[in-house]
Amino acid sequence: MQNDDSQPDDQQLTAAEGTLMGRVRRALEITEGVEIARRYFVINAFDGALTMLGLLLAGLASMAVLAPRTALSTTLLAAMGTSTAMAISGFSGAYLAETAERNREVDEMQKAKQSQQSMSSYEDAVQTTSLVIAAVDGIAPLLAASAIMFPLVLASVGLLDSSVGFDLAVAICMVVLALLGVFLGRISGKDVWVFGVVTLLAGICTALVMFVFLLATSAVG
Repeated sequence: MQNDDSQPDDQQLTAAEGTLMGRVRRALEITEGVEIARRYFVINAFDGALTMLGLLLAGLASMAVLAPRTALSTTLLAAMGTSTAMAISGFSGAYLAETAERNREVDEMQKAKQSQQSMSSYEDAVQTTSLVIAAVDGIAPLLAASAIMFPLVLASVGLLDSSVGFDLAVAICMVVLALLGVFLGRISGKDVWVFGVVTLLAGICTALVMFVFLLATSAVG
């Protein structure tokens, strides 16, 4: 008779877990994927926000030599292309990496001669977890970019002045960075304001480096 402790993953889905969300939640619990997905979300949202900040600052600088509408449309198009590429790259890269890593775990479990039922449950959970983590990885930068670039969309349809749209987008970017820091602080159980300030400083440092670079290339007066 097999020891129940040797196969904790053999539990069947309860009626409450019969829904799609229930199955996803159960799979993440089995594979401990929640923490991984959370890390991917923060890292990629942070990357997306800083990337958008760089594009915004370049767009603002280009207004010194380009018509405001031209600078606006160019920046918005660049942001759309960049965020889409980040989303596709994030999804495909995370899925391949997670699948490879999880397959290694499955092979190790097979070598340890886990029960067939346990292996089947774990393999199903692995596939679900890999897809969820990949989706989070892909969506995170897209969400950050969409929130940050929304004022530029409003400006592009004439609801905001171009310069106001840029200024609001930069402000939203800083807020997004600070909120990501607060989220990290809540996860760690430490001072949320410290984390918020640190992530905000990352944005400020990016702006300063960008400004120095623009000065060095005579892009701004």
